[in-house]
Amino acid sequence: MTPSARPIRTVTAGLLLAGLAPAVAAGQSGNVPLSPDAWVATDSIRSMPYLGRPALYINRGVALVRGASMENGTLDLDVAASDTTNFLGVAFRAATPRFSNVLFLRPGASGTEEAVQYGPAFNSLGVAWQVYHGDGANAVAELPRNRWIHVRIELDGPVARLYVDTATTPTLVVPRVVASGGTGLGVWAGAFGRGAYFSNVRYAAAPGSSAESPAAAQRSGTMLGWEISSAIEAADFTPTALPDLRRLTWQAVEAEPEGFVLINRYREAPVGGVPRDSTGAVLIDSVMTGKIAGSRIVYARTTVTAARDETRRLQYAYSNGVVIYLNGRPLAFAMNPGGLRSNLGVMAKAGDAVYLPLRRGRNQIIFAVIECTGGWAFSARLDS
Repeated sequence: MTPSARPIRTVTAGLLLAGLAPAVAAGQSGNVPLSPDAWVATDSIRSMPYLGRPALYINRGVALVRGASMENGTLDLDVAASDTTNFLGVAFRAATPRFSNVLFLRPGASGTEEAVQYGPAFNSLGVAWQVYHGDGANAVAELPRNRWIHVRIELDGPVARLYVDTATTPTLVVPRVVASGGTGLGVWAGAFGRGAYFSNVRYAAAPGSSAESPAAAQRSGTMLGWEISSAIEAADFTPTALPDLRRLTWQAVEAEPEGFVLINRYREAPVGGVPRDSTGAVLIDSVMTGKIAGSRIVYARTTVTAARDETRRLQYAYSNGVVIYLNGRPLAFAMNPGGLRSNLGVMAKAGDAVYLPLRRGRNQIIFAVIECTGGWAFSARLDS
């Protein structure tokens, strides 16, 4: 199965895209009206003047241009952040309003490498930014509030280029846009609200691209064949013991080109946070139970066949937490939500490992992957 053909779990919001009269002819170029009826939105939107010009305002969520379609081409628009704006950006190659790729700005991080962010927003309004972070996903930009900033996105096959404000060279180049199976485009204001303004929205679709995606670096021993379960809530999770696996619904999944499984692609992730005290400090003891209120857990399983009894090292990565079981027995427990080990809690691609006492024959490995917010994923690599 090719990346573009990966199975995609859509949500009811996707039905809004069908059977609606387009505001702009699909696949063509045009200026997008700022009237709310030209958009398919997940939250209330309205037309209103801002900083001396007509604008579209959304408090939170996503608004896609009704009937517009662009896989390759350019999207230009002006964006403005008020004193309270958290995030603002664009959604592109959207299959539904809740299944898209996103490039967005963080005005509160202006001048730092967190100012610009790329990531997929699959089965959620939130972006998997803790999974897609660093090189090819973040960039520095100055983002003044209460001023219009021009944003330009160029989509060319697997590559996305973002220009912010007056930049004449790309502020960020995304070398491999995550396959999303859609061509919709629109604006994005995040899952937590607090408002954003958009103006002068226009796009120009281009013919198919001949650009090729760079080869992903997949290390020897990376485990790719997984099934994942239906999601359960934190209240139903017991880290020290597995549930009756026969009572769960299982689905075969495909790893991303980099070798990790992006659970956001298949399951709806929560949008929450970690418990904190009155000073804002993370309540470590609460987090380390693995049962954070509002979080969700998915079990992932695979089988390893050993020629003899032996001990082998399993290297793993995860976001936001994981319990690893071998043949029903818990062997490792780790948590890394934002604020616990670091402020961001991004998914480390290396550095965690557990030794597996494999027995001759078939051995079942199960990951319980815990998600609070910011990206739901895991990977595993078994030493030879």
